Amino acid sequence: MSETMLTPSDLFQTLATEIAKAVAALLGEATATTRVAPVAGTAWLMRITASGPLNGSISIGLTEADGRRISALIMGFDGDDVPDEAVIDTLREVCGQAIGTVGQAPETASVKLVIDSVSRDATEVGADDAWQFTLPGGATPALAVGGALVAGAAVTPVTVPAIAAVAVAPTPTPGKNLDLLLDVELPLAVRFGRAELSLHHLTRLGPGSVIDLRRSADEPVEVLVGGKVIARGEVVVVEGNYGVRVTEVVSTADRIRSLGA
Repeated sequence: MSETMLTPSDLFQTLATEIAKAVAALLGEATATTRVAPVAGTAWLMRITASGPLNGSISIGLTEADGRRISALIMGFDGDDVPDEAVIDTLREVCGQAIGTVGQAPETASVKLVIDSVSRDATEVGADDAWQFTLPGGATPALAVGGALVAGAAVTPVTVPAIAAVAVAPTPTPGKNLDLLLDVELPLAVRFGRAELSLHHLTRLGPGSVIDLRRSADEPVEVLVGGKVIARGEVVVVEGNYGVRVTEVVSTADRIRSLGA
């Protein structure tokens, strides 16, 4: 029975690969990582604490432009003018998804990873390598990964068969997690408008009463799922039934966030 030693370099590459996959899954794209020269001038820093067979801290850095570009694509912003808070939230989300996947892989399941912080930080990452991946539109961000890791006492050797026996079934990747929800039925409603009525006015309503919804007949109606607006459109008639022709759709990221709100 052979034993596989988990090295810091292996863990760094695995983390970079899974972060790239998490970004791709949120964008509905496929991507692959390529080793490149270290990136200088990082501005966004993800700090992770590791414990187990490897103990210490890991730093993952992105340049100013790369961090904002990733956030803009996922959050649906036009251009790269993204607030710092949005970039930090995006990077925390993709980093969390990557850590979850790493924690289920047989080779790395024994290492416990916890996000320490995500910030805008000009601290240089002491990395010998970086890993690049591709975004829609041809952008190629690079993740500089480094850190100070030491072997834990008496648990450094990682026996792959033993770990594989414990990890009965790997957790699906973020994209597959979403697939599990695609057949769930959700209540959909169309809102033509809204109005506020006094109790006096409400008690006097009767057949023939008209309520002003304060919406122009030319304005699009709102399509709601779970009380959240996910699209807008115009009313049509389909085979004698009312329908809505969608003219505007909220971004994919906003729709997913609204369902979890």
